[in-house]
Amino acid sequence: MKPDIENRISEGSIKAYFNSTIKAITRDKVVINTPEGERTIDNDFVLAMTGYQPPFGFLKAAGIQIQDDAAHTPLYDEVTMETSIPGMYLAGVVCGGLRTGKWFIENSRVHAEMIMKHITKK
Repeated sequence: MKPDIENRISEGSIKAYFNSTIKAITRDKVVINTPEGERTIDNDFVLAMTGYQPPFGFLKAAGIQIQDDAAHTPLYDEVTMETSIPGMYLAGVVCGGLRTGKWFIENSRVHAEMIMKHITKK
């Protein structure tokens, strides 16, 4: 995907704001602090692509157990997605620990359905 995204940025079909931070996300706008100043762009939806390493400190502080494997895989029920903390669930790429290539939008969409199914059964 990386070469494809880089090509789309180069040709201008995707606008990238490097070295920038998000100031605000509203229903239809995103406010970005860029090196050139604040920019506000129209927005239909946001994909929160926050990086390649799960927030292990947050997971541990929340009480989620992490396996003692090379990937530091969080422990959760693979049928319900619930962690060892009742009512706390994991979904998406975080489920793979450092194996960030295991889960993608395409194959982790089922997580939300699994979680909701478990919650509604309670």
